[in-house]
Amino acid sequence: MLTSKDGTARFVATQRIHNFRDFGGYHIAGGGKLATGVLFRSGDTSGASQSDLSVISAIDPVVLVDLRGDSERAAAPCRWPPDLRARIFETDGESAKMAFHEEAAENPVSASSITEEFASRYENLPFRPHLQGIYAKYLEALATCDGPSMVFCTAGKDRTGVIVAILQTLLGVHSDDVMDEYLLTNCAPDSDAQISRLRTQIEHRFGKGLSEEAIRVVTRVDPAFLKRAFDTICEHHGSIEAYAETKLNCPASQVEALRATLIV
Repeated sequence: MLTSKDGTARFVATQRIHNFRDFGGYHIAGGGKLATGVLFRSGDTSGASQSDLSVISAIDPVVLVDLRGDSERAAAPCRWPPDLRARIFETDGESAKMAFHEEAAENPVSASSITEEFASRYENLPFRPHLQGIYAKYLEALATCDGPSMVFCTAGKDRTGVIVAILQTLLGVHSDDVMDEYLLTNCAPDSDAQISRLRTQIEHRFGKGLSEEAIRVVTRVDPAFLKRAFDTICEHHGSIEAYAETKLNCPASQVEALRATLIV
């Protein structure tokens, strides 16, 4: 694994799976910390190499949660090792009309306009019905599973970033650490290759190029994005905990089950 700025092993070395990392290990308010080796996040595995499949096999996940919608999965089916024993949870419908970064790049062409487009989409991201449904399944599965889990979307940064931040907040990770974890996407070791891949996807879909500044907005995350999502959640529900109970079917009793399972 590659280490983050706090010296903790985060990124899992892979050839063709973007943004694959362990988001455990963070300290919890009141004592303890998130378990390591059980909470993984990433981009999709549609381009996974044989070496990457061996990495997944070694992790041996028991729960896989695909946040992509039906059309995204059809366009880029995941690859898994033949000895996979995990339960796979998927959305029933569209969590986005296309990959989230493509949604934001559909109309704006400048870096500033795409930045605002991303921020505005983060306002509604936590309230997309199909995404709420798969978020709820993820939290329920984590509360009862005994082994590693992996949650992912196309790039592993927006839809994935929000639910990871919600989960860490529910478990008592400090808000500064929640944000640091979210921003680690910008340190992914294959970032240059991902920029090239996403630029090709966007140009193929829309028949237009983006400036270097704009493409970097599309491939990165920004503190303002997650803050916009959390601010909107709190505006509507008062707290992340109330949102989780109301929209994700995750009451206090399930949060306690998550804590018992995931905090060491």
